[in-house]
Amino acid sequence: MTSSVQGLHEAISAAAAARGATARLLPDGLTVRASFSGRQVDFALPVDRADLDGHAHIPSALPTRARGDVREKALYNILQDMIGSPGPRAGDAVLRDKLADDLPADQQHRQVLANVVERQYWIHPSAAHGGSQPFLAPFHSDLPGGFNYQGRYKSFRGSLLLFLCWDGSDFDLTLAEEIGQFLGRDHGLNPLDQAFLTAARAAASLQVPAQADPGRLREQFGPSMAKDLADGAFDQEGLNRIRRDLQTVVRLQLPRHEQTHALIVVFSVHIALYYYRLAYRLGEGLSCVAQVLDGQDLPERPDFDGRILFRVGSAGDRPVSASDPCARSWWSLDEQHLLALPASMASANLVHQAAQASGVDCGPLPDPYACAEALANDPVGTALTDLLCGAAAAAAMQDSRTGPVPAEPGTGAYALREAVLASFRNRNNLKQRGRDIVNTLVGGFGGELRRNRGRVRFFELDEQVIFLLVKLILEGSRLQQLAFRKEFLPALRRYGLAPQSAAEEELLSQALGRLGLLERYSDAGEALYVRHIL
Repeated sequence: MTSSVQGLHEAISAAAAARGATARLLPDGLTVRASFSGRQVDFALPVDRADLDGHAHIPSALPTRARGDVREKALYNILQDMIGSPGPRAGDAVLRDKLADDLPADQQHRQVLANVVERQYWIHPSAAHGGSQPFLAPFHSDLPGGFNYQGRYKSFRGSLLLFLCWDGSDFDLTLAEEIGQFLGRDHGLNPLDQAFLTAARAAASLQVPAQADPGRLREQFGPSMAKDLADGAFDQEGLNRIRRDLQTVVRLQLPRHEQTHALIVVFSVHIALYYYRLAYRLGEGLSCVAQVLDGQDLPERPDFDGRILFRVGSAGDRPVSASDPCARSWWSLDEQHLLALPASMASANLVHQAAQASGVDCGPLPDPYACAEALANDPVGTALTDLLCGAAAAAAMQDSRTGPVPAEPGTGAYALREAVLASFRNRNNLKQRGRDIVNTLVGGFGGELRRNRGRVRFFELDEQVIFLLVKLILEGSRLQQLAFRKEFLPALRRYGLAPQSAAEEELLSQALGRLGLLERYSDAGEALYVRHIL
C-alpha cells in the first residue's frame, strides 16, 4: 500500500471512529468498507479527475454536455438532424458568393440586391456571442437542408428537441412535427424570401424541398435517451411547460420572420430558465442534504418560483446598482448556482450513490432533496452517508490520495461539495457548461433576460420577452384575460420570474399598456387585466 493510500486509509478509519463507526480502505485503494449499528456497506470512491468529470452529468436532466454558442444555431442543427444527410452539403459561403449571379434582377441592380439579401438572411454574431463567422438564418428548412456553416458547433443538436418531447412515458413527437412543418412550408414568405429561396435551392441543387422527419431524431438519439429517462425525467413539469409553449409559438398567426424569431426567443428563454431552475434545485438541495447530515431539521423543499427578480427594459437610460434586487438575484442564481452547475451535478451523483450504498432508499434519480428527505428518517443511513461523503471529498481533492477526510460528524456533505467545486475551479471549466450557455441564449440582444451595465450584471426583461410571455401565459390558461396582480403575476412566478419591487410591477403594467396588452376597467388598482391582442 503506497503512502498516499495508507494516509487515506488511516484518515477514513479515524473519521469513522469519531462517528462511532468502523471503516477501512480496501486493498484496491478505491473502495471504502464501512459499518455502523449492524449495517455494512461498500462504496466506490472517485478515482481521479476524469472519474469526477464523468459524474458531472445527469442524463435525466440534460441530454448532452453542451457549451455555449449562438442561439440560432440550435434551431439550424435541430433541422439538420431531422432532415438527415442524403449527400454532402455545400458551405453557405458558396451561396453567398453566387447571390449576385442567381438573383432575379438586372445587371445594374443585382449586386445591390445581393448585399441587401446577405444582410437579411445571414446571422452576423458579435465576438461576445459566438464569434465573427456569419451563418444562414434558419427561417426555412431548405437552408439547413442544403448548406453547412463554417465553425464548430458546441451546443445542443436534435437530441435537445427529442428530450423536450419526452412526456413521462414516451417521446411525443407532435412538437417536432409541428416545428418541421412550420419551417418546411412556403406559406407566409414575402417576394424577397421566395427569390432568395429559389437562388438557394439552385445553389444547393435541391430538386425537392428538404423534408424534416422527427422520426430521424428517434432513430439517432431515442434508444440511448430512453434508457436515460427510464426512471423518469429530472424535471418533467419543466419539460411539459417548454413543450406546451413552443407548440403555442408555432401556431401563432404572425409574419414568417417574426414567427421564426419568436420561436427562437421562446426556445432560448425557456432553456435558460431551465438551466437556472436545475442549478438552483441542485445547489439548494445539496445544502439541505448537508444540513440533515449535520443533525439539523429537514429544510423546506427548494422553490424556484419567483427567484429571478427582474426589472423592465426600457428605451431610456435607467441606472442600476449592485444592491438592487435584480442584481442581487442575478448574483445568487448565476454566481452561486449556475456557475457551479457541473460541480453540483457531480456532487448530487456522489451524494446519491453514497446514500444508496448506505441502504437509504432515496429514489432512482440523483435528486439531492429526495436524498435529504430519506436521510432525515434513517439515522444509521445518515451516519454512514456522512462518512462516505467525507471519504469521497478526500478522493476528490486535487491530490486525490492525500486530502484530509473530515473527522467531525456532520461535515461530510459540506466537504464533498467544496472539494468537487475546487477540483472544477482548478480546471477553469466551470462556466462552459452553464453560464456560457445561458449568456449566449439570453444576454445582450433582442429577446434578453439578463444584461450588463458597466460592472453590474442583472436580470432585465425586454418588451419582446414580455410580449411573448403574455401570449404563452394566456394560451396556457385558455382565457382571454387575467387579472394583473391576482392571476398574471402568480403565473409569471411559476416561470421563476417576478418584478423586483412594487414600483417595478407598476413599470411592468406600463410596458404592457404600451404593447396594447393591458385593459383598465376602472381607476381601482385591482381593475387591471392582461389581455390578448392576437
